[in-house]
Amino acid sequence: MDNSQAKSAAERYEACRIIDEGCSRAMATCVDMIDAVSAIGVRNELHAVRDALQRLHAAAAAAHDDAARTKMN
Repeated sequence: MDNSQAKSAAERYEACRIIDEGCSRAMATCVDMIDAVSAIGVRNELHAVRDALQRLHAAAAAAHDDAARTKMN
């Protein structure tokens, strides 16, 4: 693997790690907010946000694994 490919893989790996951490924090916040706002009628909207974050998190995790494999080769 040449230096530009290694750098690209390392950058993707780091970007995925940052997305993964951000999604984890955002999902935890959503869970806390769902508990707090059930009484004011935005529960469904927060569930939708949480679901979208879970999908983003899964995509980031898959990209992270792919970037890690590319980085190791």
